Amino acid sequence: MALTLKAPLSHAISKEYGSLISSLRQIPAEKRTIRTIEGTGGKVSVADLIAYQIGWGSLLIGWYEAGINGRVPEMPGEGFATWDYLGLAKHFYLKYAFDHFLQQEAAFQDIVERILEIVEREHLTGNLDKAGVWAWCTLPSGKLWPLSKWIRVNTASPYKKASLLIKKSQSLSW
Repeated sequence: MALTLKAPLSHAISKEYGSLISSLRQIPAEKRTIRTIEGTGGKVSVADLIAYQIGWGSLLIGWYEAGINGRVPEMPGEGFATWDYLGLAKHFYLKYAFDHFLQQEAAFQDIVERILEIVEREHLTGNLDKAGVWAWCTLPSGKLWPLSKWIRVNTASPYKKASLLIKKSQSLSW
C-alpha cells in the first residue's frame, strides 16, 4: 500500500490485514471454497471469510460516505433494515464470491486501502477518535461511538479473528 500510515488505527488495520492475507495465501486455491471453518451461519470456507470482510468493509465505507454528504445512512444497508447478522453473512458470501481467488483478494485489498484513506483523513482532522461527530456512529442504545471504534470493529478485530480461524482450520483439516 502506497499510503503513508500515521494513525495508530491504520497500523493496527494494516498489521491484521497483512496477517490475514499471509494466512490466506497458505491455503491452496482449490481448498479455499471448502466449508470446513465454523463461522457465521455454520460451516464456511476461507473464501466466505474474505467475502464477509469485504461486505462489512463496503458497508462501513458507505456509512462514512453518507455521513460526509450529510445523510444518515441506511443501517446496516444492502437492503437489510435490521441487524440480521446471519442474513448479512449469507448475503456477503454470495455477493462477494468471485470466479477466481485473485479477484477476491484484489477486491479485499481495495476495500482495505479505502478504509485506510478514511482513517488517515479523519486522523488529520482530529475527528477519528471524537464521539458525537458522526450521527451514524450512534448505537441503538443512544451511546455515541467515535468513528475509530466503528472502523476497528469492522476491520482489525474481525481480520484477526478470520486469520485465527484460517490457521485453526489448517491445523485440523489440511
